[in-house]
Amino acid sequence: MILKRRNLLVLLPFATLASVIACSATNGDSIPSQIYDASALDVGSGPGNPDAGGRLDGSAVKDGATTDAPTDSPPDAPMVNTAPVQINELFVDNDGLGDGAEFVELRAAPGTPVDDLKLRLIYADGQVKYEISVGDPGATFPASGLWVVGGMQTFKLKVLDHVDRTVALSTWGLDNAHGAVQVVRGTTLLDVVGYASTLDAGTLAPPASAPKATVEGTAALVPAPASGMNRKGLGLGRKTAAADTNDNATDFCKMEASPGYPQNACQ
Repeated sequence: MILKRRNLLVLLPFATLASVIACSATNGDSIPSQIYDASALDVGSGPGNPDAGGRLDGSAVKDGATTDAPTDSPPDAPMVNTAPVQINELFVDNDGLGDGAEFVELRAAPGTPVDDLKLRLIYADGQVKYEISVGDPGATFPASGLWVVGGMQTFKLKVLDHVDRTVALSTWGLDNAHGAVQVVRGTTLLDVVGYASTLDAGTLAPPASAPKATVEGTAALVPAPASGMNRKGLGLGRKTAAADTNDNATDFCKMEASPGYPQNACQ
């Protein structure tokens, strides 16, 4: 009797192991045979890993949308510079300082090419009086995003000034009473500002050659000269942080000139 009990105690562990194996074989669950490596930090990177959060077809899910790879990009096309360039400020001589004090300030993203730009200065009769290259070959807008073309006497404005492209007086000068400034790239008009010294100046005649636009909406009104011995030049400037409404009278206001420097407040 004692011997039989000892045999039973010896066989009992093997019987337990056999019952576990038999149970796992009959309940439909197989013994795991695959070991998954630790998943990456971005959940969903392992499509076959049940802990990865991805679909079985390999596409990840985020906010209910698949993030499948986009289609191939089209072949490289020739580079075309379409960066926007705007007329930001200008000074029209109407107080006797002379054409040398006049300037046109442009603005664009730093690094935008300047050397393929031209200014067309249009007079009241529609004549393109002057066409000026804005910069030398390879020139680009500096970190300030401002580029100034003007005469060599902007110091007469009695303001802090910086001119990037100085133009000789024989080829420079804005119509003092009624005119327009175009900035073009080839024959493409990038921006135009029409201005007048009076509200009843009428419509500016279009130039003979394209582009022919001389104003956006209504012409901006050139400010009357400031008074006093130490007066500073008052010019036309684009309203700071205001939306571009494509209407010169709305987008520009009179302000103390600041060629090459941030705008002053409207007056």
